[in-house]
Amino acid sequence: MSDQTKKIAPLPPTLEDFKAPVLPDNKIVLFFHPYNFYSQKILLILYEKKIDFFPYVLDLYNGEQYSSWFLNLNPKGDVPVIQDGAFVIPNSAHIVNYLESKFRGEKYPSLKPPHNSREYDDVMLYEHAVSRLPVGALSLGSFIHDDLKLTPKAPFIGPIRQSCLKNNEKVIELLRQSLEEAANKTALRQKLDIQIRRRDLVTDRTEFQRVLDAVRKFLLYVEQELSAQAPKTEWLLGDDITLADITLGLLLHRLYQLGFENYYWTFGKLPGVEAYFLRFRQRESYHRLQPSNYAILREMWVRTPGNYKLGAGAGFLGMAMFAAFAHK
Repeated sequence: MSDQTKKIAPLPPTLEDFKAPVLPDNKIVLFFHPYNFYSQKILLILYEKKIDFFPYVLDLYNGEQYSSWFLNLNPKGDVPVIQDGAFVIPNSAHIVNYLESKFRGEKYPSLKPPHNSREYDDVMLYEHAVSRLPVGALSLGSFIHDDLKLTPKAPFIGPIRQSCLKNNEKVIELLRQSLEEAANKTALRQKLDIQIRRRDLVTDRTEFQRVLDAVRKFLLYVEQELSAQAPKTEWLLGDDITLADITLGLLLHRLYQLGFENYYWTFGKLPGVEAYFLRFRQRESYHRLQPSNYAILREMWVRTPGNYKLGAGAGFLGMAMFAAFAHK
């Protein structure tokens, strides 16, 4: 083939293609991704407290989180992030504290008990326990190890799973590119190390089993706590939902979507956990959490710079989902 007839490959995309968005100045802005675990946690809190906010979905797959405008908000390039006027709050734990402090009273139900109370200590116990579980690794590993015989739910099935696996290096490469260009390299270098370790963990069946066993141990603890409640209450710490319920309910939701319910709690394995999750799924906030996949795809596609769209095609949603899993 002559040089004249060879097709010219498109230049690699640059992170500068993502421009800073124009955002409302009279609302809290949530920068998030709808499939990211900790983004979903903040969404549930905003819905439970009935806080008005403006949602901004970041295109994690194509690296918008590493663009200069977003790194100015959060040098770690992580979601979620909340911007409230001049205040910028990254990290889901800090966001929870900010929302609980600012939005309280009869209009905004509290999700955290008072400090120096037994109930507060119990909430933080659940928070710390779930934070130690590698949810992103759990999600990615479930796509790899078919021997688990899982029953995943749409959209985490078929072509989407394959698309996630085929594009498992994209996020790491974007992170490496961002690291070369960033002024503050420490946070991004630490994140790159974590991403590489996570990739290695999910592909090793023995190591991944340790993740599965850690989840089982936590759920067994929850089952014991639910069984010990006397008198029986609807939620973990009483009749009112708390942050502990949001954290546990969201973990069960992720396990259910990935198809782990038969592996962990159905068929009489953990009846208390199963009944609890059925109650959690009845909440309005849970129903609002379910995104319209086509709406997400359309919003992200419209904002994505043109040279990122080359070759993305039908796998765009699947690749975006992989980025959300790999991100946290």
